[in-house]
Amino acid sequence: HLSLRRQRQMCIRDSSLPAETASQGHLDLTQLIGVPLPSSVSFVTGYGGFPAYSFGPGANVGRPARTLIPSTFFRDFAISVVVKPSSTRGGVLFAITDAFQKVIYLGLRLSGVEDGHQRIILYYTEPGSHVSQEAAAFSVPVMTHRWNRFAMIVQGEEVTLLVNCEEHSRIPFQRSSQALAFESSAGIFMGNAGATGLERFTVS
Repeated sequence: HLSLRRQRQMCIRDSSLPAETASQGHLDLTQLIGVPLPSSVSFVTGYGGFPAYSFGPGANVGRPARTLIPSTFFRDFAISVVVKPSSTRGGVLFAITDAFQKVIYLGLRLSGVEDGHQRIILYYTEPGSHVSQEAAAFSVPVMTHRWNRFAMIVQGEEVTLLVNCEEHSRIPFQRSSQALAFESSAGIFMGNAGATGLERFTVS
């Protein structure tokens, strides 16, 4: 399960985003999956016994970003994730890309396992760049074959990672004063990043 939110829920709702964001809605990326389920996507029992989606190696979930994402994105936001990777290779959890699927404007990726750790990587690429920009990367223990809850908070000039409702670490984040703006032909993908060549995720 993966959801992209401006408002907080569960353990992140009382932390550092301004109070006025609490009244805002949220964007749930699982809406991209739809019914009937796409090939290589199935229902499984998820975290806490709730239903979850399982993505096999052949899953290909993507749509035009405008079907779910506003063309001008929120300046400050939180990404809340509940995920159970089934491979040590890591992969892309979600990505919003340019029309040619070469640049990731906004996305999350889990790196492959190395020395008992993985990295959660945030992509945040402002208009005008022709290369995907890694805005922040956090080292965490291996996530494979177990349920993991984490949240990444982007606010002002800082990115914060919460793991199981506890603050893990913070990283300074330099960016322009403008919010992200997506072109009308941008795409959004779950479990992959289109034609960027990054590893697909086999995950629940």
